[in-house]
Amino acid sequence: MRLFFFLSLTIICTFECRSAPIDWGKVHDITLRGINNLYNLEVDNAMQAFDSVGRMAPGDPRGPFFQCMVHFYLYGLVREESELTAFFEKSERVIDICERLLERNGRDATTKFYLGGIYGYRGLAYHGSRSYLKAARDGRKGYLLLEEAVREDPKLYDAHMGFGLFTYLIAKIPASMRWILSILGFSGDLEGGLNSLRLAAHKGVYTRTEAKLFLAQFLFAEGRRDTAIQYLNELRREYPENTLFLVLYAFWQHRLDNLDEAMKAARTAIDLNNRKKVRYGEELAYSTLGSICFTLNDFTNSRNYYRLYMDMTRNDERTPNYTFYRAGLACEIAGDRETAVAFLRRMDKDRESEWDKHHYRLGQELLRRPLTDAEILIIKGGNESSRNNPDRAMKLYEEALQKAGTNADTRVRALYGIQQAQYDMKMFPEVVETSNRLLALKPVSEIWIIPHAWFRLGQSYAKQGMIAEARRAFEMIDQYDDYDFQNRLESRAEQEMKKLDAVQ
Repeated sequence: MRLFFFLSLTIICTFECRSAPIDWGKVHDITLRGINNLYNLEVDNAMQAFDSVGRMAPGDPRGPFFQCMVHFYLYGLVREESELTAFFEKSERVIDICERLLERNGRDATTKFYLGGIYGYRGLAYHGSRSYLKAARDGRKGYLLLEEAVREDPKLYDAHMGFGLFTYLIAKIPASMRWILSILGFSGDLEGGLNSLRLAAHKGVYTRTEAKLFLAQFLFAEGRRDTAIQYLNELRREYPENTLFLVLYAFWQHRLDNLDEAMKAARTAIDLNNRKKVRYGEELAYSTLGSICFTLNDFTNSRNYYRLYMDMTRNDERTPNYTFYRAGLACEIAGDRETAVAFLRRMDKDRESEWDKHHYRLGQELLRRPLTDAEILIIKGGNESSRNNPDRAMKLYEEALQKAGTNADTRVRALYGIQQAQYDMKMFPEVVETSNRLLALKPVSEIWIIPHAWFRLGQSYAKQGMIAEARRAFEMIDQYDDYDFQNRLESRAEQEMKKLDAVQ
């Protein structure tokens, strides 16, 4: 009898537990709390919140979805394969839940948002790990699902985040790759993508912060920097514990030549991390400080900060060749050739970007021999030029030219620097004179400078209203092939020729 009573009680309790209604308000609140934890870089608390959501609503995709997001973000920060593996494994759970829900209701826009979102992030993760076919496959699935979600429910602003992200990124794909998009059925829209991100940033529920961050970065890249910084400052105020936002702010201020503000933000990020048990973005703060000091021609402090950055970096894949090269230069000029060589040997010759290829080539040359006095002066002149001090830059370039002797590569670099400084100071007749001296040289390594010098000469002629001469200078660029930054230069020359056509 007692056994029967116990079994009956167990069955009743189990039935009541299974049939108890889900408190969706609580599910929503805990989800928001987890998102706030994540953006305050309280990763363990975020994962606990999303685990709780998954237990409270086992048939709902949001708990597993945001668990995946934690692993996705961590992989982006630390590049540990275990995080990538966990992301893909848990994404299967999200896909399974969403597909079951869509079997019941094929027009469920919210479920399509989660399913499209997880496929989209899988595409980004595959792309980051260089699995490009898988990236295209999952990216296409995500894009089409998010497109459907937005079409079926235009007020589902969270879906606008993912749709806007992919619409913008597709619009930014180089022209040489756009034939692939037509096969896959994609169509990009730069302004449309930004508008979708704005909707999510202002009206989204779960994706508001994510949309604001992407929107800020894209606007900065498009030259709308004041608006970009406004969005980033909003995020900094909302998540004061997020050192990554501080580091991004420091990086942008460096790009804007606000070096004091950049240095202050980077140091604040380091101080904030020093109070934490788990630190995020600290190595990026040191890299930013190294770059700032480099720009200030303070190579000793630049070397010290870059060494700290390199000591903390777990995976060289996240470090562009540009950073390795500048770190090597800082060490070399500071008198530490041994460390310079060690940094330069970490460069990756298989990187695909033109900048990475260019700096790899320069790094290999620096490995073969130390810098000359003239080359150091050219580097210092370049830093002065980047800080909008063309008069100081020109003096350094002229001193370098005097010390270059008969070395054609060094002379070309020095004259190219002088040409740029003269152009910045609107000394257009002087640009023509310097160009004639430069174009008479025959460099061995720095061949790329010659077509670029023709481009600057063409611009200088155009500024003086000498349209025929400008056109001939731009046309001369076609006489050269297989040089650094060729695609970019030819595209810029084409744009300048269109301007000339509009004048005539």
